[in-house]
Amino acid sequence: MKVIGFNFTKSDFRFCVLNGTTNPPTIIEKNRIVYPKSLDTAALMEWFEVQLSLIIDKHEPSQIAHKISLNLRTLDQIKTSCYPQAILNLLAKKKSVLIKNYSAQAINATKFGQPKKTDVFAYIDPIIGTHKPYWDKSTKEAVLVAWFNLL
Repeated sequence: MKVIGFNFTKSDFRFCVLNGTTNPPTIIEKNRIVYPKSLDTAALMEWFEVQLSLIIDKHEPSQIAHKISLNLRTLDQIKTSCYPQAILNLLAKKKSVLIKNYSAQAINATKFGQPKKTDVFAYIDPIIGTHKPYWDKSTKEAVLVAWFNLL
């Protein structure tokens, strides 16, 4: 079983493909995709559709997961977070792939049976390893939302 996790940030999106046939899961691919700077909204949405389709088609996942952003205040944040999440949901529907979303509050160590105050980002490193470059909170959130679908 393959699961792809996505996390959309202000200037890029992160994704991680996990192989769920091992415990802990193994990372098949992870990447950071930087947004193009000079596109209007319509062209940027087309770019998102192409990029996300390429990733989904390449890996043919059983499931997709993504982190949702709740505290967006500007149009730029909405364009680079909400809109691509909508495109991702639409692509999942068209490709008949189950999709789930997780808020920042849902990304916690209790899913691993740990106490609520456990730092989930530090907790996973010894289990799944560190995978540079871009092994930061944004990438780990993409990993975690995918991993939650394998628990």
